[in-house]
Amino acid sequence: MSVRWFGGRGTAAPGPAHTGTGCTGAGYPAGACALGRDVRTAWVCGDWPSSQAATVQGPGPTVAVLGRARCDVEVLEHWVRHGVPDSAVTALSGGYTVVEITDEATVVLTDPGWVQPIYTATTADGAPLWGSSAVALAALIGADVDDTWLHAHLRPAHSTEPGSGTGARSAFAGVTAVPPGARLTVSASGTTIRPLATAGDPSSGPDRPADRLRGAMQGAVAEIAAGASSTGQAVAADCSGGMDSTSLAMLLAQCRTARAEELRHAAVAVTVHPAGTTAGGDLDYARAAVAYARTGLAGLARTVEHLLCPLDDRHLPYGRMGELVPATDEPAPSTVAIARFDAELALLAGRGVGDLVTGDGGDTLLGPQPGYLPDLAATRTLHSQAQLLRHALGWARLRRTAVWPLLAQARAAAARGETGEAARTRTAMRVVARTARADAQITEQLHGITLHNPFTDPTVVDAALAVPGPLRAAPGDYKPVLRQAMAGLLPESVTGRRTKGDFTPDQYRGLRTHLQALTGLVDGELAARGLIDPDRYRALLTRAAAGAPGIGFHQLNPVLATEVWLRALDQRPAAARWITTDEDPRPAGSTHSRWEVF
Repeated sequence: MSVRWFGGRGTAAPGPAHTGTGCTGAGYPAGACALGRDVRTAWVCGDWPSSQAATVQGPGPTVAVLGRARCDVEVLEHWVRHGVPDSAVTALSGGYTVVEITDEATVVLTDPGWVQPIYTATTADGAPLWGSSAVALAALIGADVDDTWLHAHLRPAHSTEPGSGTGARSAFAGVTAVPPGARLTVSASGTTIRPLATAGDPSSGPDRPADRLRGAMQGAVAEIAAGASSTGQAVAADCSGGMDSTSLAMLLAQCRTARAEELRHAAVAVTVHPAGTTAGGDLDYARAAVAYARTGLAGLARTVEHLLCPLDDRHLPYGRMGELVPATDEPAPSTVAIARFDAELALLAGRGVGDLVTGDGGDTLLGPQPGYLPDLAATRTLHSQAQLLRHALGWARLRRTAVWPLLAQARAAAARGETGEAARTRTAMRVVARTARADAQITEQLHGITLHNPFTDPTVVDAALAVPGPLRAAPGDYKPVLRQAMAGLLPESVTGRRTKGDFTPDQYRGLRTHLQALTGLVDGELAARGLIDPDRYRALLTRAAAGAPGIGFHQLNPVLATEVWLRALDQRPAAARWITTDEDPRPAGSTHSRWEVF
């Protein structure tokens, strides 16, 4: 299956042609369908579910909403008649992009959570391009991978923008990421980008933070369920037995029961487990959650199918990477576990599942972490200083270290005026959302399944970050806001869990099993670009496989995943290519929902 993306091009500016490759003249990507009236101006490519692409076409403008959103046709018609306001990206629930196409310009409003990143580039003849896939735009302009981006990706500690990793760069030279929550305007006079002037108080909503978080999570899951219902396919959720994924799985089961008259399938909760293991660990927690849901709460019986996915040595980490990993916008987080991921996806596809919900991002958003200590240090009240000391002592006990370095670091960060914890966490969540798009491109290309990560949804992030760090991420109380939000929906065995499944032994087994193949990757693209020392890295792999102390998988996996990704770019077909109107008839239509306003 091909990359699923949308984009467009503007008119070339007068002057000398730019250097490089790319289409000159009237053309559009192969397989494209018109997003508006002219496929050469804006297009969609790939197999888009009708629930994720809606277009309203008026006498002049065309307005499209692409991504996960429950589209109100009357709202879109209003935008067609009166223009698309900056608030459009928050007017509907979900993570989506709004596009307005007129004869004079194309306007693209990017979502504030970066769930659906937008990129820009320039063709050889100077025409601006924009699109939702960096790898597709790179193919259209003939761009190579950006070595500066690769260096920052492999060494994030050296980035000049903590939490953002690579700033406005994409993984490809000449392809630039548009910031989240921005208005991109492409016209004959050029391309402009400005931040959206959105209104509204992000802390507004129910009085109890837990109620607001639960409402945001319910809304995100409801959008996914409604979209799946419109396509007639089943929807599944990871159910590991941990708080994050299991909460979403049970919200999905509840949501689908509440809307049973509109839905054709039961919710599917999928749990991966070692083959031959029938009890213990994550499996017990997942079964307890499903059994609790099936008993029914408040008189409502939940309809949920518990699907087990057994894994054996064929699914160990580092296996089948070169065989399975397709070309994506950047190295995907799931690369080293692709054999396991593919087994789960294949099982779900065989059951008619078209959408998969995961708990990715839950730890970053809601997990305990001491990043809020500088906020307390910066607040010079007696209460805040006492709270700082109490929390620093708690973190020191957890880490089995002295408290004074933690206090000194917090006060030094406060003195430097560093960005607050909530802003840093929001930035980190945007990076989680952006990198998760590469995982979504894998699920779309391998099995035609749409991947959803509700914890990256802007409304969920807003709800969580409305809770101060000391209450949301304190030591000694694991994810208290999520536990309170899920009260009555999960059994106490799950809400009281303080551990997570540990896949470290699997990583070591996979490393030892595939060591010969992995060392063969070392003398590859990264070494040729001078980005790694192959002898040093080969020795690091060998020592890690032998169990040598002091070597973390965070030192190994980014290099291996990036090398596999670079090879996929070389070995897989190009993500996009130009055709001209002389080569191929213009596509007549597409599968997305379309209305006209007269």
